[in-house]
Amino acid sequence: MSQKRKHVDTADGPSKKFRTFKPTGSNDAPHKRKRPQVNHDSEKGASIHALKSRIRDLKRLLAHVDHVGDHKMSASTRVERERELEACEHELAEKIEGSREAAYRQKMIGKYHQVRFFDRQKATRILKRLKKEHAAEEDEEKKVELRRKVHNAEIDVNYAIYYPLMKPYSAMYPKSKKDKFTGASDEDSDVQGRSNGEVDGPKGDVDMWRTVETATEEGTLHALRNSKDGMPAAPKKEQTKKPFVKPKATGANLKAVGGNRRERRAHGAQQQEEENDSDGGFFE
Repeated sequence: MSQKRKHVDTADGPSKKFRTFKPTGSNDAPHKRKRPQVNHDSEKGASIHALKSRIRDLKRLLAHVDHVGDHKMSASTRVERERELEACEHELAEKIEGSREAAYRQKMIGKYHQVRFFDRQKATRILKRLKKEHAAEEDEEKKVELRRKVHNAEIDVNYAIYYPLMKPYSAMYPKSKKDKFTGASDEDSDVQGRSNGEVDGPKGDVDMWRTVETATEEGTLHALRNSKDGMPAAPKKEQTKKPFVKPKATGANLKAVGGNRRERRAHGAQQQEEENDSDGGFFE
């Protein structure tokens, strides 16, 4: 008959390790919830719509109080409503102008993106080459000349980057008809420009090039880039005059005439005949 082993005999043996299983898809790091993407354009549209609705309600309220005698409003409440109406109209005008500027800005960025990109690439290549030549040059007189060229090349790069976004862009390196016909690359045009002598100094829009140079020295390049000088004025709305419509005889007006119901009806019919006679009298 087999005997049971004692606990002492089994304690010295290697203990059995149990593997711990993790549920699939679980990570040690805490799960981060994705923030919902906010559409700012829809928010602007909603705020503009809310302002228009509020302005319409305030105008109706003030007009209703003016024309209906039974509805009275205290002077302080009327002043508050008029101030609120003025503030809403001012805020609405600012939001409409801001959305118009943003749309025009995006339009100009898309229109001149490619030209600005090519100008920046070419100006950056020229600047790198001139810096290498300046570092390798040992003659002091030539170094001074190269330092001036490096400065002009830096302004060229800033011109392509910080030219006002709302202003029509004037290219620094416009492609000639020969380059367009042969399909020469930018590097080939760089080599050709070096052999023919590159234009050193202001190029493109000369006045704007000088402005970029001044902004580089003063540290106002970002303000120049985001300036609104090229923004066209808002188109004026044509104010159409509404034709005058003679008010029809209402129950309140007929009651003011006096008399019984038959007399008031007769008075209304007489007014209608007079209006018909006045309309057709010219053609009789």
